[in-house]
Parts: sequence; structure tokens; C-alpha cells
Amino acid sequence: MSKVLDYINNNWKKTVRFNQKDEDSLIGLPFPYTVPCAKGMFNEIYYWDTFFTNKGLIACEMVDLAKNNCKNMLYLVDKFGYMPNGNRTWYIGGSQPPYLALMVYDVYLKDGDLEFLLNAYKTLNKEYDFWMTKRVSANGLNHYSTDRTDEQCVEMFKGLSQRINPIGKEDPARAGRHYYAECESGWDFSARFSGKCCDYNPIDLNSNLYRYELIFAEIERLLKISDGKEWQFKADSRKEKMLEFMWDEDACVFADYNYVTGERSKLKSCAGFWPFFNGVADDCHKSGLTILLDALETEYGLLTAEKTKEDFQWGYPNCWAPCTFACVVALQRYGLIEDGKRIALKYIELIDRNFERTGGLWEKYNAINGTIEVFNEYDMPEMMGWTAGTYAYLKKEIGLKGR
Repeated sequence: MSKVLDYINNNWKKTVRFNQKDEDSLIGLPFPYTVPCAKGMFNEIYYWDTFFTNKGLIACEMVDLAKNNCKNMLYLVDKFGYMPNGNRTWYIGGSQPPYLALMVYDVYLKDGDLEFLLNAYKTLNKEYDFWMTKRVSANGLNHYSTDRTDEQCVEMFKGLSQRINPIGKEDPARAGRHYYAECESGWDFSARFSGKCCDYNPIDLNSNLYRYELIFAEIERLLKISDGKEWQFKADSRKEKMLEFMWDEDACVFADYNYVTGERSKLKSCAGFWPFFNGVADDCHKSGLTILLDALETEYGLLTAEKTKEDFQWGYPNCWAPCTFACVVALQRYGLIEDGKRIALKYIELIDRNFERTGGLWEKYNAINGTIEVFNEYDMPEMMGWTAGTYAYLKKEIGLKGR
């Protein structure tokens, strides 16, 4: 076992919190849960972070803790009608990329608890309804936004316009709404949406919701609720729309689609791996994986996106755990096994090398020079969370145990 895996196994419990009652801004949760950082910042449960954390917990045979994370999120969905960004009052009004159905199904596959699956399915339908009512575009695909007031959006604009370039001549309330939407995307901030996140159908969001529809179809068959055909039809319809609007035939990549202008983003980013990660793509699109690797792979790992004139933390030269995870799973899913192992090994070696230097795991890394000299929106924290989760998963599940 590697030094890093030993460190992870010895430190998971330091990330566990348990508070059943509301305390100031913190929203109480009924079960123990994990937070991204053992100390310092990010001491709440976060939505999409926890998917990757759970992958590591399950790989480390801590299924009960992964299940408790799911139960807490289901509790929050029942309470608010959606899963907030995290269990803080200031996160009310926005969500994050939807992964809860994937997390629930992962747990079910490990423990076979049909009662848990049934109860979760009822709640997951509420979350799906949130995306299909409050975050749906006229074309039937989904986008990010916020439920916050214009006044709150103006305050967001004032707070960010000094460090994120203002969006043309757009009014402050509208600009702040775009900023909040980009926070909901999890990619806060990036060049993906040209500062107008509300106007885009993101490829990763819609890929995840496609996966929800497939999982719901499978759950209905498992629980003998129905034959699952209604959900399969919804998944097929979403896939058809994604291929129409998001597949760039000339560039041979999936791209975020601006449903206001009718244009696709030209930026190549790791988000392009998500249609492969979730199985939206057909074999005829497989060349898109190679094109993305050619654009984003470096000696040390994966760039989040191509270099742009402006610097963003979800961009060049940063390497993030969720992007690596999605890439490796996507490559393996489409038969590019050795490519997947190569990317996984680069990430493992990147973490190992920096652990030797610093004694910690970090939120993100530099894919150009292999260090922790990254572009930040804030002081970068030491992180268990998705860094530990991705590392543990890759070491234990991708055939790299002896590397």
C-alpha cells in the first residue's frame, strides 16, 4: 500500500462531522457526513464533491459512511426540493451538478438494500423535477441558474466584478445571476460560458441528467414499479437533443450549447469527457476522446481547459480530481483501456510526488509543471475530499494496485 493510501485510510475519519441541529448558518443533518477538508475551510457537506469522495470511501470499504452521505443529501432534497450546494443557509437558492442518483445507485450496488433504493427513488424524483421545472430551456435541455432575488444577484455582481471581468454592458442583476449560475455549475469560474452561464446548456449537466433517467428506468425494473420504458424514452429523447445541439461535427467534440445565440462553445475542456463518462456518446463519437486528450494531456496529467487570454481556476494550468476521474472512466468505458491507465497513473504520480514534498493532499494541481503552483480564486486548502476519493478509486479499481 502506498504512503498516500495509508494517509487517506488514516485520515478519512478526520473529515467526519455530525450535527443534528441547526447552528447559526449550518443546517443540521440526521447522520454523520464527510466534508472536503479535515480542518480549515470547506467544513460543510458539498454536493458534487461528495460523489467523488464516496467513490473513494466505497473503494476503502467504508460503504456505511458513503450511505450516510447519501441519506443526508436525500434529507436536504426532501427539505428544500433540491440538493443545495452545501448545508449552509447561504447556499440556499442554488444547487450543484446533480450526482445523487449516481451516488445512491453506487451504494445499492454494494449493499443491495432495496428499501433504501425505494425510499431514495421517491426523493430523487423531487430533485429531478427541480431540474426539469426551474432549470429547463425551451429546447428541453437543462441549464444552471439561481433562485436568488435580483438584490442578491446585484450583491454577487459587486462582490465578483473586481476579480472576474464584468460581462459587457449587462445590468448588474443579470450579470450577478450568471455568476451564481456558474457557481451552481461547480466550475466557478471558467471560460466555458463566456460569463453568461444561464444562457448555456452544459454538456456535463445534461449528461448527468441522462444518467439519472437511465438509473430511474433501471430502478423501476428492479423494484417492479414498471418496465422503465417511460424513463428510457426520456433518456433517448435527451440523447437525441444532445447530439443535435452539442455534438460539433467539424471539431469532433461535444461542446456547451448557447441556446440564446444558437452557437456552440469553441473551448476544449474536460467537460467534454462527461458524455462519454455517462454513456451518451456512441462509438462513432469515440474519436472525440482522442481529440480531447491531444488538447489537454500533459506530462503530469490533464489540463482542465485549453489556455485562454484570461486566467480561471477551472482552466489552464490547473488539474482537478473530478476531471481526471471522469476522463479515466470515460476512456475505459469506450475501450481505451491503456489510455485510461496512463491518465490514472499520471494523476497518482502527481499526488504521490507532491505528498512527498508537502505532506498533504491538495484541492488542485499544476498540470504543466507538476507542482501545487496553481491559479486560485482563494487560498488553496489541503483536501481529503475528491482528491483522496479519486486517488483511492484509481489505485484500487483501475488495476494500479501495484504501481
